[in-house]
Amino acid sequence: MVTVEELKRVMGRVGIDQALVDAIDPAKPLLLQGMDSVDYPVFALAVEEQFRVRISDRDVLQLKTLYDFKHFIEGNR
Repeated sequence: MVTVEELKRVMGRVGIDQALVDAIDPAKPLLLQGMDSVDYPVFALAVEEQFRVRISDRDVLQLKTLYDFKHFIEGNR
């Protein structure tokens, strides 16, 4: 099982501002909470690496929240 806290640690590891990471609501779209269009793909790649999943270009467009990432990882392990 993947936790929101694990995903937030990945965000911190790729250089996303810690204040932003701490304030993230896992149910709201990341791009509406201050994550920018540069951080988002870097985070998605780090998720692939950390959790050993493949996120297609099509799938990544549908992953908007941390919960989306969590459910995607759990369903594709």
